[in-house]
Amino acid sequence: MGLIKPNLNEMRQLIGAEFADPAECIVAARKIIRAGQVEIVALSLGHLGALLITREEVLRASPLLIQAKSSVGAGDSFLGAMVFSIAKGDSLVDALRLGAAAGAAALINEGTELCPAAEAYRLSAQVQIESL
Repeated sequence: MGLIKPNLNEMRQLIGAEFADPAECIVAARKIIRAGQVEIVALSLGHLGALLITREEVLRASPLLIQAKSSVGAGDSFLGAMVFSIAKGDSLVDALRLGAAAGAAALINEGTELCPAAEAYRLSAQVQIESL
């Protein structure tokens, strides 16, 4: 299964658009998927949450209301949790939920401290997923 996890700025660079909104990024992600380059695009949107785009669906993870102390490692934590979840056989909805929670958990830690797994699982219960 091919997966990429750009943030909004990285997606803009990937598609060559200086100011692409999330809707435009969904269209671009679908083009990448239809071209066979990847199967899943997990797009982190910072304070706007995250999107997971496949050929068949678009899922949106709502952002969690947290007090961010650092943004270091949030994207890595998001991706690591998603890959872990997918590898153990969870659904894409559950993988996105855990990824969003792990990214948020990394934000509430100081400096370069990554998210503790227990905190990611605790926060995952608060992540709302909707189908777009």
